[in-house]
Amino acid sequence: MINLGCGPVFVDGPDWINLDFAAPTPSVRQANLLKRLPLPSAKAQLVYSSHFLEHIPKPEVDGFLRECLRILQPGGILRLVLPDLEEMARSYLAWRDSGEHEKANFLVLEMVDQCVRRESGGELGRLYQRLLREAASSEHHAMIAFIRERMGEDLASRSRLKVISEGRASTILDLTWILRGARHRLQQAWVRLWLAGLPAAFRTQNVSLAGIGERHHWLWDFHQLQQTLSAVGFITVIRCSADSSSIKDFPFHPLDIDADGRPRKGLESMYVEARKPD
Repeated sequence: MINLGCGPVFVDGPDWINLDFAAPTPSVRQANLLKRLPLPSAKAQLVYSSHFLEHIPKPEVDGFLRECLRILQPGGILRLVLPDLEEMARSYLAWRDSGEHEKANFLVLEMVDQCVRRESGGELGRLYQRLLREAASSEHHAMIAFIRERMGEDLASRSRLKVISEGRASTILDLTWILRGARHRLQQAWVRLWLAGLPAAFRTQNVSLAGIGERHHWLWDFHQLQQTLSAVGFITVIRCSADSSSIKDFPFHPLDIDADGRPRKGLESMYVEARKPD
């Protein structure tokens, strides 16, 4: 069983191979997932990928899905989890029509920010930071709960951790963060210096300093994805849910359900499975 673009959420066991662009632990293998996957053909029972497909440039999606098809054994299943444009659009209209404008405004961020952001975090990051700073204010409790429901982002827990970090342990945590981030910040400084030589208008319209894996290159709904999967050779493309699957003994927790029994990536996600022909 293969987890592609796993990040920090994966099953650590002998039956699983976890691949990502970065390898945060020894249980994750580093790989360029937009090239030929370093896996044999027709051996995998399952290929799972959560919130990665939307980060792939649209012209490269077919190649990625063909690689998923190649490594699956006949009858094997591909399970994809990704933001659902149709759900977001319908929710936006419902909130706007009902006068829930703060929620509707958040849906705009959900749909647009990660596609256009030019710096790490973008507008969503700024909103999260403001809510974290003002988390004690009762007027923000509803929005924090709404974001947890929509995106799976537990800002309330982040706020509690922030308070805890103000103790003595924060010195060690801050030092670790500084050491880990030093290389990234040096790279960013070099890139900014090089970009300074480009015309300002070009930088404004074409350059993004968002981190790898931050930007969305496409917004998918089920119908688009179904057509794309069928075109590359998959069959029996179906919708599932965070807690349902055609895969026997699928590990919903930790992959799609968090410890509280909630959808790990919130209500914005769709869960799609497709089969490789026998």
